[in-house]
Parts: sequence; C-alpha cells; structure tokens
Amino acid sequence: MHERRSTWSSMESVQERAEEGYSLVELMVVTAIVAILAAVAVPAYTNYVNRAKQSEATNLLLTTRIEMEEFYADNNRYAATIGCLASFADTGGACLANCSTCTRTSQRMRYYTFRLENASNAYYRIAATRKIYSYAATDRVFISSTTQTPVVANTAALKWSVYKWLFP
Repeated sequence: MHERRSTWSSMESVQERAEEGYSLVELMVVTAIVAILAAVAVPAYTNYVNRAKQSEATNLLLTTRIEMEEFYADNNRYAATIGCLASFADTGGACLANCSTCTRTSQRMRYYTFRLENASNAYYRIAATRKIYSYAATDRVFISSTTQTPVVANTAALKWSVYKWLFP
C-alpha cells in the first residue's frame, strides 16, 4: 500500500518553499526573458513612433500639394516660396517673400523641416527632412508636381538599432 501524505504536511512544504525565496537561477531566467522582450519591444516601439511622425509630414506634404495647385489655378504659376502657401504663412496665407525654408515651430511642423527645393512656372518639389539618429541618414520625404503621392527617399533613416545606440 502506498502511504498517503496528509494535507497538512503538503501545506507545510509549500509554506517552507515560499519562505525560502527564489534561487539565483530562477532570477537569472526571468531577467533573461525580460531582456529579450525589451530587445524586441523597444526598437519596434521606437520605429512605430518614427513612422507616425513621418506620416504627419506626409499628410502635410499632401496638403501642400493641394495648396500649390490652388496657387497655380489662381496665378498661372507655382509659388516661388513656401511662405506663399496657407500651411506655412504666418499671416493667414499672405505671402512671405523670404521664406524658402520653413523651420518655424507650429503644431503641424514639429518634427520636420519643410523646404521648397525647386520651383518654376511649371514645376515644383517640396521636401520634408529630419535627422533622426546621428548614425542614420537623413529622413527625406518629397512631393513634386509630377508625383501624385509623397516619395520616401531613404527608408532606412527610420530604423533604430540597439547595437548602433550602444556602440556608436
């Protein structure tokens, strides 16, 4: 016959185990699991945030394209400076003659610098640029009179690397 352990003695062994605490190996395993999860989660979250900021710049470039086409319809030419567009003018759409690079801080332009790179009567190209990491290339998104949607010039500029962050 097998000897049956009493409920009382099994409860005592659980209580004794709880008073002993965790072993070093158990703590190291938990620490390793947390470190692996962090190594995956932090870069993924950082890249997600950078893509969201780039999306804001892309939306503003699309708005700028519409404003450029409206300017062309009114004046039979594209705007010579970015300050002539409603999104970038300080005074409700009044043309700022000396604004070729828009760096002023507003709610819509927090992360990127917008610049009218090329403008003529029949063509324009507006770029949004941002240096995200010192080790990465500059993130550059542009739109022109010949493109329907914004173009991302350097997709690798948004990538965050733990290795490059720790060992520059």
